[in-house]
Amino acid sequence: MERFVCTSAMANRHSTPAPERLAALGITTPEQLHRDPGAIVAAARELAEGGWVTLPFCNTLCGEGLGAHPSLSLEGARVREPAYKKVEELPETLNLDFPRMKAMQDAMDVLHSEHVPVSYEVEGHFTLLNALLPMGRMFAALRKPAGAELMERTETWIRQYARMAVEHGATMLSFSDPVATVDILGEKFFTGTYLPACLRLISHLREDNPGVVIHLCGKMTQSLLDTGSARLERWEPDTPVETYGQALMTYVRSHPEGGIVGHFCLNLLAAKRGWVYEVKW
Repeated sequence: MERFVCTSAMANRHSTPAPERLAALGITTPEQLHRDPGAIVAAARELAEGGWVTLPFCNTLCGEGLGAHPSLSLEGARVREPAYKKVEELPETLNLDFPRMKAMQDAMDVLHSEHVPVSYEVEGHFTLLNALLPMGRMFAALRKPAGAELMERTETWIRQYARMAVEHGATMLSFSDPVATVDILGEKFFTGTYLPACLRLISHLREDNPGVVIHLCGKMTQSLLDTGSARLERWEPDTPVETYGQALMTYVRSHPEGGIVGHFCLNLLAAKRGWVYEVKW
């Protein structure tokens, strides 16, 4: 079985079109790119690859709904400082009604009405919490008895966010948590604390969104394989296709019940790869 390695071509892919391409679309300010539904649609189409549009342009939107304050730019959005200093300050509920979220919802509605396949990125527990809490405070909390409750609350937020995306037309959910690999966390913490919560969340995402395919980041599937927590089964279309994006599209259309796939990177939808790995455990 091939080993997944996240290369610079994958990690350094721009999440938005280059500034000159945005300017050609009439998009010249961060506010346009992030808060104007028409601009979001135009930029997403400009980045379309392998038959897919990928949204959102960053992994800060859910965090903003929980109180984070992203810095917006034409290159995306970043949370420079955690929104809270203590776990006790975290909100109970996720807010899905604020200008940037509403603009994204409206943009997705437009794409859905035009039958454009949308892959929507949903971040995992640790990536989301990293936007809300200092990393040290987060890990300290997770090592205490109350850590399980924190993971459950975070799962609820992520499920609500993913459900919103599907309700607005997401064809596929892209799930990743790049700060939560076995190499970073260590096998004991990964398998004892993170893994049970992660697998439970993915299972709930399937239950919440019947018929939707979930694509797992290759870094995540590699950690699952390294810890003996998952296995892969290769799937190929009956009629051969050239690219990974085409293979995914065929998989989605031929699996109305949904499924879990991955062990590759959605930044490489145009790659010459006419098959998909199903992820099972």
